[in-house]
Amino acid sequence: MKLIQNFAELLHKIKLPSPEKCFVLEEGDDKYIKKWIQNGEITCELEILFKWLSEEYKLKKTKLSPAEQKLAAEVKKRFPMDQWRAIKIFSDHQKKYRYYKRAVEDVKSRTSPRMNEQAIMTIFSSSWGINT
Repeated sequence: MKLIQNFAELLHKIKLPSPEKCFVLEEGDDKYIKKWIQNGEITCELEILFKWLSEEYKLKKTKLSPAEQKLAAEVKKRFPMDQWRAIKIFSDHQKKYRYYKRAVEDVKSRTSPRMNEQAIMTIFSSSWGINT
């Protein structure tokens, strides 16, 4: 599993997709996570997938058999176990930022700096169905 090729570009343009779509599956990933893949895409939230990986392959355990150690090492090498949280944070933040930025721009386009409180409150009630 690796980051999408244009991650840095999308990060700077504040256009990251959902956390799950920030990663591309590589050949052989299905061997480890076929339960969570459908049509070549991850079918669950990133947090669920990585929690499952950690539990399923005993990645936090210290006493493993040699076969379990080898499997855990392969999973750690293939999946970004230590980095996925940062990708999720960036993606989620940008998603929220885009939403709030649109809301602020909408209010700014409907107001002027000289409007009084009552006039501003009518914009909120008519725009968003809020009763004042």
